[in-house]
Amino acid sequence: MKMLQSGEITFPSFLDLIHMNSRAKSCVLSANVSYEEAVRGYGAIINGEQFSDPRKALAIVSAAAYSIALPEYRKRGISDDIALSTFTDIPRWEEEYERTHNGEPGLVEVRWLANHLQLRIFALGSLQYQLRDQIDDLYTLNLHIPKGSDISQWSVRSSFRKAKQFFGEDSIRLCCSSWLLSEELSRLLDDSSRIKAFSSMFTIVSSDYSRRQAEERIFGILNDDPEDYEAETSLAGKAREHLIHGGKLPVTSGFLII
Repeated sequence: MKMLQSGEITFPSFLDLIHMNSRAKSCVLSANVSYEEAVRGYGAIINGEQFSDPRKALAIVSAAAYSIALPEYRKRGISDDIALSTFTDIPRWEEEYERTHNGEPGLVEVRWLANHLQLRIFALGSLQYQLRDQIDDLYTLNLHIPKGSDISQWSVRSSFRKAKQFFGEDSIRLCCSSWLLSEELSRLLDDSSRIKAFSSMFTIVSSDYSRRQAEERIFGILNDDPEDYEAETSLAGKAREHLIHGGKLPVTSGFLII
Protein backbone atom coordinates (compact mmCIF):
# COMPACT_ATOMS: atom_id res chain seq x y z
CA MET A 1 0.00 0.00 0.00
CA LYS A 2 1.32 3.39 -1.00
CA MET A 3 2.30 5.55 1.96
CA LEU A 4 0.69 8.98 2.18
CA GLN A 5 3.74 10.89 3.34
CA SER A 6 6.76 10.09 5.47
CA GLY A 7 5.88 10.15 9.14
CA GLU A 8 2.12 9.93 8.61
CA ILE A 9 -0.20 7.12 9.63
CA THR A 10 0.33 3.68 8.16
CA PHE A 11 -2.45 1.59 6.66
CA PRO A 12 -2.65 -0.76 9.69
CA SER A 13 -2.83 2.28 11.99
CA PHE A 14 -5.57 3.75 9.81
CA LEU A 15 -7.63 0.59 10.30
CA ASP A 16 -7.15 0.89 14.06
CA LEU A 17 -8.12 4.57 14.03
CA ILE A 18 -11.42 3.84 12.31
CA HIS A 19 -12.05 1.12 14.94
CA MET A 20 -11.95 -1.93 12.68
CA ASN A 21 -12.01 -5.13 14.70
CA SER A 22 -9.11 -7.57 14.61
CA ARG A 23 -10.81 -10.16 12.43
CA ALA A 24 -11.77 -7.64 9.76
CA LYS A 25 -8.36 -5.97 9.97
CA SER A 26 -6.60 -9.29 9.36
CA CYS A 27 -8.88 -9.90 6.38
CA VAL A 28 -8.01 -6.51 4.88
CA LEU A 29 -4.26 -6.76 5.44
CA SER A 30 -4.02 -10.33 4.15
CA ALA A 31 -5.57 -9.18 0.85
CA ASN A 32 -2.46 -7.02 0.32
CA VAL A 33 -4.24 -4.61 -2.02
CA SER A 34 -1.81 -2.56 -4.11
CA TYR A 35 -2.24 1.14 -4.78
CA GLU A 36 -3.08 0.34 -8.41
CA GLU A 37 -5.78 -2.13 -7.29
CA ALA A 38 -7.18 0.49 -4.92
CA VAL A 39 -7.39 3.02 -7.77
CA ARG A 40 -9.14 0.53 -10.05
CA GLY A 41 -11.45 -0.50 -7.24
CA TYR A 42 -12.27 3.11 -6.44
CA GLY A 43 -13.27 3.67 -10.04
CA ALA A 44 -15.49 0.60 -9.98
CA ILE A 45 -17.14 1.69 -6.74
CA ILE A 46 -18.02 5.21 -7.89
CA ASN A 47 -19.37 3.73 -11.13
CA GLY A 48 -21.85 1.71 -9.10
CA GLU A 49 -20.28 -1.69 -9.58
CA GLN A 50 -20.63 -4.39 -6.97
CA PHE A 51 -18.07 -6.97 -5.82
CA SER A 52 -18.96 -10.65 -5.87
CA ASP A 53 -16.57 -11.36 -2.99
CA PRO A 54 -17.52 -9.52 0.24
CA ARG A 55 -14.02 -10.02 1.66
CA LYS A 56 -12.47 -8.41 -1.40
CA ALA A 57 -15.01 -5.59 -1.20
CA LEU A 58 -13.93 -4.89 2.39
CA ALA A 59 -10.26 -4.78 1.40
CA ILE A 60 -10.83 -2.54 -1.63
CA VAL A 61 -13.08 -0.05 0.17
CA SER A 62 -10.65 0.20 3.09
CA ALA A 63 -7.66 0.65 0.79
CA ALA A 64 -9.44 3.30 -1.30
CA ALA A 65 -10.47 5.19 1.82
CA TYR A 66 -6.85 5.28 3.01
CA SER A 67 -4.94 5.87 -0.22
CA ILE A 68 -7.39 8.00 -2.24
CA ALA A 69 -10.10 9.57 -0.07
CA LEU A 70 -7.99 10.51 2.97
CA PRO A 71 -5.45 12.46 0.88
CA GLU A 72 -8.35 14.28 -0.77
CA TYR A 73 -9.69 15.28 2.65
CA ARG A 74 -6.29 16.77 3.42
CA LYS A 75 -6.10 18.61 0.10
CA ARG A 76 -9.41 20.27 0.95
CA GLY A 77 -8.20 21.23 4.40
CA ILE A 78 -10.58 18.90 6.23
CA SER A 79 -9.19 17.51 9.47
CA ASP A 80 -8.16 13.90 9.92
CA ASP A 81 -10.57 13.71 12.86
CA ILE A 82 -13.55 14.32 10.57
CA ALA A 83 -12.20 11.96 7.91
CA LEU A 84 -11.55 9.14 10.35
CA SER A 85 -14.91 9.64 12.05
CA THR A 86 -16.60 9.45 8.66
CA PHE A 87 -14.74 6.28 7.73
CA THR A 88 -15.94 4.49 10.88
CA ASP A 89 -18.94 3.61 8.73
CA ILE A 90 -16.73 1.00 7.04
CA PRO A 91 -16.29 -1.16 10.18
CA ARG A 92 -19.86 -0.35 11.23
CA TRP A 93 -21.23 -2.02 8.08
CA GLU A 94 -18.57 -4.72 8.18
CA GLU A 95 -19.72 -5.71 11.66
CA GLU A 96 -23.30 -5.84 10.40
CA TYR A 97 -22.10 -8.29 7.74
CA GLU A 98 -20.35 -10.37 10.41
CA ARG A 99 -23.51 -10.40 12.53
CA THR A 100 -25.54 -11.91 9.71
CA HIS A 101 -22.84 -14.24 8.33
CA ASN A 102 -21.72 -16.27 11.35
CA GLY A 103 -18.85 -13.96 12.24
CA GLU A 104 -17.23 -14.01 8.81
CA PRO A 105 -15.65 -10.68 7.78
CA GLY A 106 -16.95 -8.96 4.67
CA LEU A 107 -18.82 -6.00 3.25
CA VAL A 108 -21.78 -5.52 0.91
CA GLU A 109 -22.75 -1.87 1.46
CA VAL A 110 -20.33 -0.71 -1.22
CA ARG A 111 -22.70 1.67 -3.02
CA TRP A 112 -23.52 3.47 0.22
CA LEU A 113 -19.84 3.81 1.09
CA ALA A 114 -19.15 5.33 -2.33
CA ASN A 115 -20.53 8.53 -0.76
CA HIS A 116 -17.78 8.46 1.85
CA LEU A 117 -15.05 7.83 -0.70
CA GLN A 118 -16.25 10.76 -2.85
CA LEU A 119 -16.50 13.16 0.11
CA ARG A 120 -20.26 13.43 -0.21
CA ILE A 121 -21.00 12.49 3.38
CA PHE A 122 -19.38 13.71 6.58
CA ALA A 123 -19.65 12.57 10.19
CA LEU A 124 -19.83 15.64 12.41
CA GLY A 125 -20.31 14.63 15.98
CA SER A 126 -22.96 11.93 16.40
CA LEU A 127 -24.72 12.53 13.05
CA GLN A 128 -23.87 12.30 9.35
CA TYR A 129 -24.55 14.94 6.70
CA GLN A 130 -24.87 14.08 3.02
CA LEU A 131 -24.56 16.49 0.11
CA ARG A 132 -27.52 16.74 -2.27
CA ASP A 133 -27.37 17.26 -6.02
CA GLN A 134 -30.46 19.39 -6.43
CA ILE A 135 -30.53 23.15 -5.93
CA ASP A 136 -32.94 24.31 -3.23
CA ASP A 137 -34.01 27.72 -2.04
CA LEU A 138 -32.26 26.93 1.24
CA TYR A 139 -28.97 25.07 1.68
CA THR A 140 -30.17 21.50 2.14
CA LEU A 141 -28.49 18.30 3.31
CA ASN A 142 -29.61 14.77 3.98
CA LEU A 143 -29.26 13.81 7.62
CA HIS A 144 -28.37 10.26 8.69
CA ILE A 145 -28.31 8.69 12.14
CA PRO A 146 -25.71 5.90 12.30
CA LYS A 147 -26.54 2.82 14.31
CA GLY A 148 -25.70 3.34 17.97
CA SER A 149 -25.45 7.14 17.72
CA ASP A 150 -25.99 9.32 20.75
CA ILE A 151 -29.18 11.26 20.01
CA SER A 152 -29.41 13.07 23.33
CA GLN A 153 -30.37 16.70 22.93
CA TRP A 154 -26.89 17.84 23.93
CA SER A 155 -25.18 15.57 21.39
CA VAL A 156 -27.61 16.47 18.59
CA ARG A 157 -27.30 20.21 19.19
CA SER A 158 -23.52 19.89 19.30
CA SER A 159 -23.57 18.08 15.94
CA PHE A 160 -25.80 20.78 14.43
CA ARG A 161 -23.35 23.48 15.52
CA LYS A 162 -20.47 21.57 13.94
CA ALA A 163 -22.45 21.20 10.70
CA LYS A 164 -23.19 24.92 10.42
CA GLN A 165 -19.52 25.69 11.01
CA PHE A 166 -18.29 22.99 8.61
CA PHE A 167 -20.57 23.96 5.73
CA GLY A 168 -20.29 27.69 6.43
CA GLU A 169 -24.05 28.29 6.36
CA ASP A 170 -26.20 30.34 8.73
CA SER A 171 -29.30 28.23 7.98
CA ILE A 172 -29.48 24.63 6.78
CA ARG A 173 -32.47 22.49 5.97
CA LEU A 174 -31.91 18.91 7.11
CA CYS A 175 -33.97 16.18 5.44
CA CYS A 176 -34.17 12.84 7.20
CA SER A 177 -35.89 9.52 6.52
CA SER A 178 -35.74 7.11 9.44
CA TRP A 179 -37.75 4.77 11.62
CA LEU A 180 -36.75 7.03 14.51
CA LEU A 181 -39.12 9.74 13.20
CA SER A 182 -42.15 7.46 13.18
CA GLU A 183 -45.11 9.07 14.95
CA GLU A 184 -46.43 5.57 15.70
CA LEU A 185 -43.18 4.79 17.51
CA SER A 186 -43.21 8.09 19.35
CA ARG A 187 -46.64 7.34 20.80
CA LEU A 188 -45.22 4.18 22.39
CA LEU A 189 -42.48 6.04 24.24
CA ASP A 190 -42.30 7.93 27.51
CA ASP A 191 -41.89 11.70 27.44
CA SER A 192 -38.33 11.25 28.73
CA SER A 193 -37.36 9.19 25.67
CA ARG A 194 -34.40 10.45 23.63
CA ILE A 195 -35.99 9.07 20.47
CA LYS A 196 -39.21 10.97 21.17
CA ALA A 197 -37.32 14.21 21.83
CA PHE A 198 -35.29 13.77 18.66
CA SER A 199 -38.28 13.04 16.43
CA SER A 200 -40.23 16.00 17.85
CA MET A 201 -37.67 18.36 16.28
CA PHE A 202 -38.85 17.48 12.76
CA THR A 203 -41.76 18.55 10.61
CA ILE A 204 -43.16 15.27 9.29
CA VAL A 205 -43.74 14.99 5.55
CA SER A 206 -44.62 11.36 4.81
CA SER A 207 -44.38 7.76 6.01
CA ASP A 208 -43.49 4.60 4.10
CA TYR A 209 -45.25 1.60 5.63
CA SER A 210 -43.66 -0.87 3.20
CA ARG A 211 -40.20 -0.55 4.76
CA ARG A 212 -39.42 -2.51 7.92
CA GLN A 213 -36.29 -0.67 8.99
CA ALA A 214 -37.61 -0.30 12.54
CA GLU A 215 -37.88 -4.04 13.03
CA GLU A 216 -34.41 -4.58 11.57
CA ARG A 217 -32.89 -2.02 13.92
CA ILE A 218 -34.86 -2.91 17.05
CA PHE A 219 -34.76 -6.72 16.80
CA GLY A 220 -31.79 -7.29 14.48
CA ILE A 221 -33.83 -9.61 12.23
CA LEU A 222 -37.11 -9.68 10.34
CA ASN A 223 -39.80 -12.18 11.31
CA ASP A 224 -43.14 -12.71 9.60
CA ASP A 225 -44.79 -13.26 12.99
CA PRO A 226 -43.99 -10.50 15.53
CA GLU A 227 -44.60 -12.99 18.36
CA ASP A 228 -41.31 -14.60 17.32
CA TYR A 229 -39.38 -11.44 18.24
CA GLU A 230 -37.47 -11.40 21.52
CA ALA A 231 -38.07 -8.34 23.70
CA GLU A 232 -34.60 -7.81 25.16
CA THR A 233 -35.13 -4.10 25.84
CA SER A 234 -38.01 -1.92 26.95
CA LEU A 235 -38.24 -0.46 23.44
CA ALA A 236 -38.29 -3.94 21.91
CA GLY A 237 -41.06 -4.98 24.28
CA LYS A 238 -43.25 -2.03 23.36
CA ALA A 239 -42.57 -2.43 19.66
CA ARG A 240 -43.33 -6.16 19.81
CA GLU A 241 -46.69 -5.62 21.48
CA HIS A 242 -47.53 -2.86 19.03
CA LEU A 243 -46.81 -5.14 16.06
CA ILE A 244 -48.67 -8.11 17.58
CA HIS A 245 -51.79 -5.94 17.83
CA GLY A 246 -51.58 -4.95 14.18
CA GLY A 247 -49.61 -1.73 14.53
CA LYS A 248 -47.00 -0.54 12.06
CA LEU A 249 -43.60 1.14 12.45
CA PRO A 250 -42.94 2.98 9.18
CA VAL A 251 -39.92 4.80 7.89
CA THR A 252 -40.90 8.45 8.21
CA SER A 253 -39.52 11.45 6.35
CA GLY A 254 -39.27 14.91 7.81
CA PHE A 255 -37.16 18.04 7.90
CA LEU A 256 -35.96 20.73 10.23
CA ILE A 257 -34.06 23.96 9.81
CA ILE A 258 -31.06 24.62 11.97
